[in-house]
Amino acid sequence: MKYDTIIFDFDGTVSDSEGAITHGFQKGLAAFGVEESLENIKALIGPPLGKTIQTKYGFNPEDAVAAMTICKNFQISPEGLEVISLYDGMLELLHGLKELGLKLAIATNKPLPTVQPQMKHLGLDGIFDALEANDVPQTRGTKSDFVRWAMEGCGSTPDRCLMVGDRKADIVGGRDSAMDTCGVLYGYGSREEMEGCAPTYLISTPLELLDVVKNS
Repeated sequence: MKYDTIIFDFDGTVSDSEGAITHGFQKGLAAFGVEESLENIKALIGPPLGKTIQTKYGFNPEDAVAAMTICKNFQISPEGLEVISLYDGMLELLHGLKELGLKLAIATNKPLPTVQPQMKHLGLDGIFDALEANDVPQTRGTKSDFVRWAMEGCGSTPDRCLMVGDRKADIVGGRDSAMDTCGVLYGYGSREEMEGCAPTYLISTPLELLDVVKNS
């Protein structure tokens, strides 16, 4: 096999977190008198929402942090955790990759205080060898930074790593470290977006990744 490390994006790749993110972000906006539809918010998932809330909605940095704290608190509340789930076949995929002796990592723009409780709720404790995530203001680094740090945390090199994600930023993040990439079509990005990124591989279901890795 070519790869010894697989790096995953989280939202839209490992976890279907749409309901928690959109409702949480909507609540954060509403606290400052901004009304937004869940459908419009869904289209924003991927890049750091802590920055989007400033660039798209005009929040100042202090209000942005306050609104994103509301969003974070909802996502890790019992109500928020209730509406997240693993994609079908994901747990089988992750265990299959571990059985092959690969290291697994998460590289996400989601703040660490949000992603850790969600991973625990989804039964992912002990599966991943590295976790690189953002801070609450989402200013810790870029997606490319998180991907690179995850690779380093697993002790791997670009030629042995595969970055997996559902949005352009994930593919660019892997490419910036000169590693192969795999776009997924079951997440939040469109087929047009994924094909336009020209990833090394493109899959429609999580378990297809197991064949990709075995045949590499």
